[in-house]
Amino acid sequence: MPPIVEITLAGSGIVVTIPKVYEYDKCRGCGSDDLVWATTRNGKAMPIHWTETGWICHFEDCPKADKFRKGKKE
Repeated sequence: MPPIVEITLAGSGIVVTIPKVYEYDKCRGCGSDDLVWATTRNGKAMPIHWTETGWICHFEDCPKADKFRKGKKE
């Protein structure tokens, strides 16, 4: 298993882990290409990205976030 780093997301206080060395991914909704996949304490994948205030969940500012919410159909 690659080395991981524990970080706290800005604003929400959620603690996640990310690989120490990561690659950026692209959002299938809005096309943002600066996403890093984090893992929550419950083992769920969460897209995050860096802002001026620190790491945040991409769903906080993605204009297409509803497309990916469970139970939503578009």
